[in-house]
Amino acid sequence: MKDNKVDEIVKELKELEPLIMQCSKCGTCQSVCPIYDKDLIETSVARGKLALIEAIYEGRIEEAQRIFKHLDYCVMCTRCKQYCPSGVSTDEIFLRAKSILRKIKELPNWQKAVLKIIMQKPTLVAKTAPLMHIGLKFGSKQVKEDVFKPLFKEFSQRNIVSIKSRPFTSKYGGLNKAKEEKMRVIFYPGCAITYIYTNWGEAIVEVLNYYGVSVYVPKTNKCCGIPAATMGDLDLYKQMVNKNLDWFDSITDASYIITACPTCQYGLNDMGQKITKRKAKVPMMDIVVFLKEVLSIDIEPQEEEKSTLHIPCHYEREKDNTLKEFMSKNIAKDFSSLENQSCCGFGGTFNIKYYKDSSEIPKSKTQEIKEKGFKKLFTPCPGCAMQLSDVLIKENLDTKVMHPIEVIYEGIKSQAK
Repeated sequence: MKDNKVDEIVKELKELEPLIMQCSKCGTCQSVCPIYDKDLIETSVARGKLALIEAIYEGRIEEAQRIFKHLDYCVMCTRCKQYCPSGVSTDEIFLRAKSILRKIKELPNWQKAVLKIIMQKPTLVAKTAPLMHIGLKFGSKQVKEDVFKPLFKEFSQRNIVSIKSRPFTSKYGGLNKAKEEKMRVIFYPGCAITYIYTNWGEAIVEVLNYYGVSVYVPKTNKCCGIPAATMGDLDLYKQMVNKNLDWFDSITDASYIITACPTCQYGLNDMGQKITKRKAKVPMMDIVVFLKEVLSIDIEPQEEEKSTLHIPCHYEREKDNTLKEFMSKNIAKDFSSLENQSCCGFGGTFNIKYYKDSSEIPKSKTQEIKEKGFKKLFTPCPGCAMQLSDVLIKENLDTKVMHPIEVIYEGIKSQAK
């Protein structure tokens, strides 16, 4: 490695020292880290990863490539940050450190190609959606067996997710006007709802229209950029956040930005603000929080089966009780929250790179669902829904994974008949 590149890396990592030095090495992160809970290895937990970054800028530059592997082995659930008594911004540190270390540990060519297409050519992705489904269906045996076979089984046999060849935005892109309009909002669907959980997107727009809310939907969804950030490309992440913020700000008559993916909201709002120094002009809010706190809807619970709730890691922690209360009062008649509210283990790109490890993380959660006989598992996150659907199928459980908005939409449709 050339000396000037070494000096540059050390200098940039050294700039993270003020953030790293806030860590008191107390070990609280060990108690909440899903990977440490599985492996019991110090390099798996935030405290250990911070020590490795320190080691590089303190002179052990020869270890940089090996250390990148340990930084990359992270779900990015942010639980270490949420529960840190010293308030260490571990997520920001890890993302910035990976971006710096990419100067000596470049992305594999296939990852570069995927990022370039998904992030920078969203129109192409939308047009080739039918081909993507065919490719997944007839892909390699290993990919089908390890990743997609459980999901296709879910789609075809239990109808939990309605995958369609047409993206959600192809039908709902533009302004979806309510008959008796009270306000206008923007709905940012994200990639998962655009291409996989299209039924969630449909339910959100139709329910909002029913309650007098007109909804702007992007004609072509642009990724929030989080996959790029977790792979160490902060420049591309910043570019994607700015593109979405530009679109949000171009719509001047919307009062809120509605999301249905906590990770997208985290990427565009929380982490996005740190990296771009920008924030959307109007509040960004999860759909359930919006229904309860802004629209103040109060409906009778319709779900009859024994139901429970998984709260995503990136969900706004101060809104956990809002979500639980909404579930018990307005969604399910027989509801109790899961005691095990640990990470589901999905982590987006983590699930792709470390599928076996990712699948092991939610085993104790799955066991609780099995023992208590829950028939419906609700979660307001498409990533969590994919992960939990996968592991529940592997356990031969018939528990259906849903978003609360689906129950509300079904109620509205039944009233219209």
